[in-house]
Amino acid sequence: MRFAAGHTPGHAEYVITDGGQRLITFGDAVHSPVQIENPGWSCGYNHDPVEAASHRRKLVAELAEPGTIGFGNHFADVVFGHVRDGRWHPLHR
Repeated sequence: MRFAAGHTPGHAEYVITDGGQRLITFGDAVHSPVQIENPGWSCGYNHDPVEAASHRRKLVAELAEPGTIGFGNHFADVVFGHVRDGRWHPLHR
């Protein structure tokens, strides 16, 4: 578990690793895949929009690392995916 600054107070992310792969669950840090492409875009729930945007930029870079899968519970039907070329790419079913 790690603290995700700037979002809802007390917001945390989870990183699960196994066999060179990892899953990052990022909850309120990103509310829509469009924020992957535009990490400076905030939402009304961020208590510190500047800090939240800074955190999103770091998170997007981390999600782009090889062997990393993201889980965004706010992403409707595309909750699991990878970041490639600065965009969210849902995992195929």
